[in-house]
Amino acid sequence: MEDDLLALLGEGAHGYFAGGAGDEITLRENEESWSRLRLAPRVLVDVAERDPSVTLLGRRRSPLLVAPMAYQKHVHPDGELASARAAARTGTGYVLSSQTTTPPADVAAALGERGGWFQLYVFGDRQVSLDLVAQARESGFEALVLTVDFPVAGWRERDKRTGFRIEHPVALNPDGPALTTEQLFAMHDPSLTWDDVAELAQVAGMPLLVKGVLRPDDAERAVDAGVAGIVVSNHGGRQLDTVLTGAQALPPVVEAVAGRADVLVDGGVRRGWDVAKALALGADAVLVGRPVLWGMATGGQDGAAAVLDQLHAELDSTLALLGVPRAEDLDTSALTGR
Repeated sequence: MEDDLLALLGEGAHGYFAGGAGDEITLRENEESWSRLRLAPRVLVDVAERDPSVTLLGRRRSPLLVAPMAYQKHVHPDGELASARAAARTGTGYVLSSQTTTPPADVAAALGERGGWFQLYVFGDRQVSLDLVAQARESGFEALVLTVDFPVAGWRERDKRTGFRIEHPVALNPDGPALTTEQLFAMHDPSLTWDDVAELAQVAGMPLLVKGVLRPDDAERAVDAGVAGIVVSNHGGRQLDTVLTGAQALPPVVEAVAGRADVLVDGGVRRGWDVAKALALGADAVLVGRPVLWGMATGGQDGAAAVLDQLHAELDSTLALLGVPRAEDLDTSALTGR
């Protein structure tokens, strides 16, 4: 599989999407930390009818969302349209990266009535970010996901080795020349603080979530700043190596938030039983990234949809075999040794 993807994407793009920071320890542990958790099924429970839905931002919906991922036209010519259409087709939530290679309005149209969320970086030129927020709001996106773990780029040795360049226009630079990732990353504003988050929560015109929280004290500050949700995330292992994984950081954050905001998690989720484990640890929903990209690389929209369909089917099967027919009833009793 790895060789096939390398052949499809080329060394630069493959390294960008598959790689992580430093020695890629966190990249590997993201998956391993979910696999180390053990499930404790109940038997002789009526599971003839199952409900995988959850309440998220006040609406009933799937507990699965496609994570924000940049530069998707480097994976497939249809780019973000392919992944968005796959999400709409499978009833999966969708978060569009502000580093999209497809105009946000076109992605919103592909999502249809289901709608989506828009991920935001804050750039040194704050007006660029505010313009992106306005564009997202006018296009019909229903929530804003502010990434807060990127004051500067992580030490990504694969990108340094290949010199990967963004060959497609991006939303923040639609008419500009091709840029290296280092040039794009240098636009990020390292002076962002909690005061800015509180201000953005007031002016966004839509619910605000913060993505990139690993500490319970930061989760409490996020709630105090007025956010509607928190995404427990280490940026797919792409920022600081050897940090906590999503599975490790999630329980203390859930405890600190204490129901005052929705809590989501990403990083290393590969199977439907990983989703169930995250919900059992207290997450309200789960974001999935790389598997969707790999499906898209090999089969476009259909490939991405096949990945999402399988994750939904695996979650349904897991609920039945766990003896917990409603996803919202999952708790730590479904995990042994806790």
